[in-house]
Amino acid sequence: MDVFQVEPWQANFKFHPKIALIGLVRTANRLSLHIVFKITSTMQLKNLFKSNFFLMLLSGLLLALPWYEGLPSYTIFFGFVPLFVSYYRLVEQKAGFWKIIGYVYLSFFTWNILSTWWIYNATAIGAILAVVLTALLMTMVFSIYHFIHINTSKAIGAFAFITFWIAWEQFFHNSEITWPWLTLGNSLGNHPMVIQWYEYTGVLGGSLWILVVNFFILSQITAYRERVYGRIAWFFSDVLLFFAIPFAISLYIYFNHEEKGEKVNVLVVQPNIDPYNEKFSGLTNEQQMDIMLSLAEESIDSTIRYVVCPETAIDDRIWEHQLADNESVKRLKAFVDRHLGVMWITGLVSLKLYEPNETVSHTARKLPYDERYYYDRYNSAIQVDTLFNLPIYHKSKLVVGVEMMPYPQYLKFLEKLSIDLGGITGSLGTQPDRGVFRSTDGKYGVGPIICYESVFGEYVAGYVQNGANLLFVITNDGWWGDTPGYRQHLSFSRIRAIEMRRSIARSANTGISAIINQRGEVIDSLGWWKRGVIKGSLYANNATTYYARHGDYIGNISAFMALLSLAYGISRYLMGRKKREL
Repeated sequence: MDVFQVEPWQANFKFHPKIALIGLVRTANRLSLHIVFKITSTMQLKNLFKSNFFLMLLSGLLLALPWYEGLPSYTIFFGFVPLFVSYYRLVEQKAGFWKIIGYVYLSFFTWNILSTWWIYNATAIGAILAVVLTALLMTMVFSIYHFIHINTSKAIGAFAFITFWIAWEQFFHNSEITWPWLTLGNSLGNHPMVIQWYEYTGVLGGSLWILVVNFFILSQITAYRERVYGRIAWFFSDVLLFFAIPFAISLYIYFNHEEKGEKVNVLVVQPNIDPYNEKFSGLTNEQQMDIMLSLAEESIDSTIRYVVCPETAIDDRIWEHQLADNESVKRLKAFVDRHLGVMWITGLVSLKLYEPNETVSHTARKLPYDERYYYDRYNSAIQVDTLFNLPIYHKSKLVVGVEMMPYPQYLKFLEKLSIDLGGITGSLGTQPDRGVFRSTDGKYGVGPIICYESVFGEYVAGYVQNGANLLFVITNDGWWGDTPGYRQHLSFSRIRAIEMRRSIARSANTGISAIINQRGEVIDSLGWWKRGVIKGSLYANNATTYYARHGDYIGNISAFMALLSLAYGISRYLMGRKKREL
């Protein structure tokens, strides 16, 4: 069965500007591809590749293809090549800085809009900002490379680009404004067989691999253009070496890996509640609980230890000091009492009340009906079991512009500009540590990863460091519609499984829910816009990978080396200026 097939519900939509724009973008994508191939067939290929405009567009297209499941992902290994061929030509022609930067921005803009246009389904402003600003930041990285390149050499420039790019990816993982979606290593998420060594390097190791292969291919082309034929065979062997060795290592790990840990049976619930028309308006909280409890009750058996439900599955806006008295929580307690040994993990919207003399967080706000009190709102996860201790975890990697505004201690007034997707908006509260839910017998520890948090490898490592031997991803990807967005998001969970060597149960409100093994393979899944459950087995692995222990060390080393290359570039620039003055 094709989990990505078009469903009948999609044909029943009335005209909507967002849907019209999505159709327009898809049509434009197809038209652009048609034009490219039409031009290629009617012009001499040699003349076509003399066009800087074409090369920059081609680079953007090659970099975007891996973000579409079913399209060739290997283009990421030479996606930068047309861009740099055009750049070298522009430098040789002594083109001005802004002309060069304009062409480079075109390439990165093409990559971004073709890969992440689907954000528009949730928010037009968010989509525009994500595409325009991410392309701008990529171009800023390139401008630093340009400065170093023109003041040093191609080799040093290449080293600088690789280190600065990875350092920038690292920054985008950890800054207040985070958007690491297009991290190069993420492009291989649907090909776990070739990235098994991510357990040692993390996703930034994939970025390093991709960039190194791009530059070795570029060196082949440069040697050919400069007619230095003796270097071609040497560089060609290097390309094979740097591509083949990581690939062979991954295959070796893949075929020799065995699932580690004790077997744990789980039941993943996919309620398929429309986030636009049902989740926060059309259905009551009681009706939504009816759906999830009914799905679980129909499929539960004596072997199941965990039931997993998606992000914000309980939207009662529960005061945390009154959790045990909430009707939805009571219904879950009744369920686990009927099925002894079962633990129910679900998302919910929770509120924390601060006492008048208690220190409040930067995200706290006054109670509208009693200004003596402050409160925080959270996108949370909770475990309900027979012990009824109700451990709770607060999502702490938040979506900029929806769940948080950057630097709330300084820019709290910007909360009014938050995008309202229904449910919870404005700057939400967070917590400093990665909470782990312990099983009633103490044998299992679950890392409750909420939605966007699954994009961050080093962040997820915090759960493992705190004792998680299982990982659950709970999310609601329905905001994006039937687009590449939710498929890309699923692929990141596959990467996390490899990095941590943890089995993952993924509950997505509208799909794709999945069981993922420690090799990053999707063992079972429930596709888009389907209501149902998945029964599967996970393995509670207590071993810790090198990456889980050390995090994004490649990013830290790259940042240091990038600063060294910048310092060298500046020194060469100053020496050159001094010589010119003499």
